[in-house]
Amino acid sequence: MRQEPEVRSYAVTHPAGTVVPPQPPGWHQVLLAASGAMTVEVRDGGWFVPPGAAVVVAAGETHRIRTTARTRLRNLYLRTDDPGPTRVVAVVGLLRELLLTAVARAPLSRDVPHAVALLDLLALELAAAPAVEPLRLPMPDDPIARVVAARILADPGGSDGIDDLCRGSGAARRTVERRFVAETGLGVARWRRRARLAAALEALARGEPPSRVAAAVGYATPSAFGAMVKAELGHTPGAVLR
Repeated sequence: MRQEPEVRSYAVTHPAGTVVPPQPPGWHQVLLAASGAMTVEVRDGGWFVPPGAAVVVAAGETHRIRTTARTRLRNLYLRTDDPGPTRVVAVVGLLRELLLTAVARAPLSRDVPHAVALLDLLALELAAAPAVEPLRLPMPDDPIARVVAARILADPGGSDGIDDLCRGSGAARRTVERRFVAETGLGVARWRRRARLAAALEALARGEPPSRVAAAVGYATPSAFGAMVKAELGHTPGAVLR
């Protein structure tokens, strides 16, 4: 009797926009943009995922994908051993080829010898893949902090000061700062800088020129913007996207 498959796949090319991939219960997922870049959003925040990286999503983690340009999404569903916590990993060389091959050949069952070999090697390579420290923007749960976060996200490059952003939120700036730090690990100014960076990288992934992107997120010159990106991520904007 043929076994139930342990691996299924979902391959699709999406225009820019928000995608909620199928999320069957009990299945872990590996999300790869075969071309383009994406932002993966979960309940407590989101990650900008650069080219050459994938997101391993543990079963039960509700998520959605936001793409900024036409993107080839390759989604692998695993009903095997727990692949570990939700994280971003580097996908190069053999692991990339294994993922693309598994997506193309799925569904895969362990009663097929070639499938067994592919799945075992894929599991080893996925476990050994180095974690990538992505651009993460954690969202606060506190309702007052969320009001301020929403104002920042609505206009990442806005010129309002922190006092202006906090005004009318339901608490004084000092209280808002404490709640941001307690829930996200970042003060309001640092959180806004991270939000600006996320918006900028999405725009760069769409192909917008750096000078326009820098101005849109509140930086007078591309060099000032580049210095901020390097301070946050340790790389220039171009290196991050490569």
